[in-house]
Parts: sequence; structure tokens; C-alpha cells
Amino acid sequence: MHEISKQTVETTQKHAQKAVEHTKDMQELAKSLKTDSQIEEEAKERIDACVETMQEHAQKFQDLAHRLTEDPSTDVYSEAVEEHIRADS
Repeated sequence: MHEISKQTVETTQKHAQKAVEHTKDMQELAKSLKTDSQIEEEAKERIDACVETMQEHAQKFQDLAHRLTEDPSTDVYSEAVEEHIRADS
């Protein structure tokens, strides 16, 4: 089984932390949009659902990035990348 470098592990962890922070920013934005009377309730619910999905995947990305410290395999790295893609989608 192939392993990724320590530098790649560290970079992945930093990137995962940024993804989690980004979703917190998105959550704050969603909260502020909830008070906008011009936005329909259905749109507010969709926004909330999208932010929640982003948060779940960003957290999974971060968990996998931390797991790389103990298991720097390409398999775990690939899983982390997939979660990152899902968080951004």
C-alpha cells in the first residue's frame, strides 16, 4: 500500500480546517438571510439544507485528514478528497 508524504498530510489538515471554517461562515450567512422578508420560506429551507450538507462533508473531510496522521495511506487520502469535493458541491 502506498503512503502519502507528511507534507501532504499537513496540507490536507490545514485545508480541511479551512473547509470547516468556510461552512461556519456559510451558516452565519444563512442565518442572516433568514431574516430577509423578500426570500421565500422554501428558499430559506433549501439554503439551510445545503449548508447542513456542506457542514457534514467538511467535518468528515476534517476527520479523515486527521486520520491521515495515523494512517497516511492513499486510500484514506482518497476518501478525504472525495469528502472535500462533496463539501464544495
